[in-house]
Amino acid sequence: MPRPKMPDGLYVSVSQVKTWLMCPRKYELKYIRGEAPEFVPVNLAFGSAFHEALAGYYGELKVSGIPLRRDLVLDVFRAAWAKASEGDVPLQADEDDDGADPGVMIDKGVSMLHAFYEQAGIPEVVAVEHGFAITLHDIDTGQPLEEQLVGTMDLLIREEGHVVVVEHKTAARKYTEDQLRYDFQPTAYQIAARESGLGDVALRFQVVTKTKVPAVQVVDIHRDEQAEADFVRTATGVLRAIDAGVSYPVRGWQCRGCPYVSACNQPARSSVKSAA
Repeated sequence: MPRPKMPDGLYVSVSQVKTWLMCPRKYELKYIRGEAPEFVPVNLAFGSAFHEALAGYYGELKVSGIPLRRDLVLDVFRAAWAKASEGDVPLQADEDDDGADPGVMIDKGVSMLHAFYEQAGIPEVVAVEHGFAITLHDIDTGQPLEEQLVGTMDLLIREEGHVVVVEHKTAARKYTEDQLRYDFQPTAYQIAARESGLGDVALRFQVVTKTKVPAVQVVDIHRDEQAEADFVRTATGVLRAIDAGVSYPVRGWQCRGCPYVSACNQPARSSVKSAA
C-alpha cells in the first residue's frame, strides 16, 4: 500500500495512527486514495477555530510579553469559524450536537474563551505551534523506521527552568482518568521533544469543556518508558499493517460523523495491496 510522503520521504503522524486504529478503511480513503471528504465535522472545525484563538493569545505573549487582548482573542475565533463555515466543503453536525448554526457555535466558543481567559495566566512561552519531524526506532531491533514521526505541539512553556508541553483540547466534558492516562498523543510528544533536542519535558493537558458553564481542566500527566514503548510498538504495528495492505471497515458510532461514509459504501475497488 503506498503511504503518505513529504519531500524528504515517508512520514506518519499521531492522527494517522489513531485514524487507522479507529477504522482502517477510513485511513485508506483519506490518506491513500485521497478521497475528498463530503463534509467537515462541526467538532473538528470548532476545535480548529478554538486552537487558532489560543495560538493568538500565546503567540502575542511570546512576542511582546503581554497576552492578546480578550476581545482580539474572540475576534480570532470568530474569523476562523466564519472561514470554516463559508468554505467549499460544508460543515455537518453529529446527531448529538447542537448543530452547525453559526450563532450557537459562536456563542459557545465565546463562552469557552471567556472561561479560558479567566485562568490562562501569563506563562513564559517558549514556542507556539511547534512542529517536529523525528526518527522512530523499532523497539525490538533498534533499527530506524523508514517513516519519520511528524506533528505539531500546541504550546511549549517554561516553568522553574523546565519545558512543559501543553496540549489544548475542547471536549464535551472533562477528560476521564482513562483519557488522561492512555491518550498516546502526549507520549509521542515526549519522545519527539527528547529526540529533537528539547530534552526531558513535562506534559500537560488543558481541556476547555463545552458544558453549559464551561470549565477549564488543567492536568499534569506522566508518561514512563513503558508508555513510550507501547506507542512505538503501536505505530510500528500500524505501519506494518498498512504495508501489508490491511484495510477493512469498522462499523459503529464513528460512522455517523465520518466524512468518507459514502465512499466507504461504494462497491469495492481492486485490493489496496495491489495498488502499492
